[in-house]
Amino acid sequence: MASLVAYYQQLVDLPAAQGLCALVGLPKLAPYWPALLGLAGFFQLLRLSSNTLSSLVFGAKFDKLSVRQKYDWGIRVVSQVHALVVVVLAVPIFFKEELLRDTLYGFNDYTAWVYTIVCGYFLWDIFVSVSDVKRMGVGFVVHARPSLQYYGASFIMFEASTIFLNINWWLDKLGMTGSRLQLYNASVLLFLYFTVRIVFGTYMSFMLFNDLKTQGTQTSAVLYYFYRIANHSILGLSYYWFYLMIAAVKKRFPAKVVENAKKVA
Repeated sequence: MASLVAYYQQLVDLPAAQGLCALVGLPKLAPYWPALLGLAGFFQLLRLSSNTLSSLVFGAKFDKLSVRQKYDWGIRVVSQVHALVVVVLAVPIFFKEELLRDTLYGFNDYTAWVYTIVCGYFLWDIFVSVSDVKRMGVGFVVHARPSLQYYGASFIMFEASTIFLNINWWLDKLGMTGSRLQLYNASVLLFLYFTVRIVFGTYMSFMLFNDLKTQGTQTSAVLYYFYRIANHSILGLSYYWFYLMIAAVKKRFPAKVVENAKKVA
C-alpha cells in the first residue's frame, strides 16, 4: 500500500503534469489527475465486464439482446454505478463550511475527491459520446461540463433522476414495457427530474450567475461566458428531454392504464 501511495505521489510531482495544470489555469488539479485518469479507465473496464455479469444475472433475457443493445446496456451499468455513488457523496458538500463561506472560490479536499470521481466518469463519457456521436447526438457530448465546487454539487444531484431513467430503459429491454413497475418507476423519474433538474437546477443556476456577477472578481470574462454557454446548454437540454419524457410516458401509459393502476394501488 505504501509503495502505491509513493508511486501515486511521483505521478503527481511530475514537472510536466504540474506545468500542464498550471498552464490551463487549474493548479489544484495536480494532486488528482492520476486518480481522474485511473477512474476513467475503471469505468471502461466496468463497461467491458458488464455484459458477462449481466448475462449471469439475467440469463436468456439479456443474451437475446442485439450487439448494439448490449453495448448500450453496458453504458447504462456504468452510468448507474456512477450516479448511485456520487449522489450520496455529494450531499455533504452542501454543508462544508469552507464552501458556504465562499460559494465561488472556496476549496475543500473531500469535495475535490468527489469531483475527481465525477470528472473521471465524464472524461470516459465524453470519449464514449464523441466516438459514437453520430448515433447519440451532439447533446450527449455537450451534457458533460465542469462546475464550481459549491454549485457543482447541485448539478451532481441531477444524477438522481438518472438512476430511474436507467431502470426505465432496462425494464424495456427485459420485456416489461408498460408494466405496473415501469409506471411507478416512470412516476418517480418524472417527479425527480422536474424537481432536481428543472426547479432546483434552474434556481441554483440563477444563484450561481448572481454570485459571479456580484462577487466573481477572480473569474475571467472568457471563463464566465464559458460557464454561461455550458450551463444554458445543459438546462436547455434538460427542458427538452423532460418534454420528450412526458411524451414517451403518455404514449406507453394511456390514461386508462394509469387509472387502473391507481385503483389497484
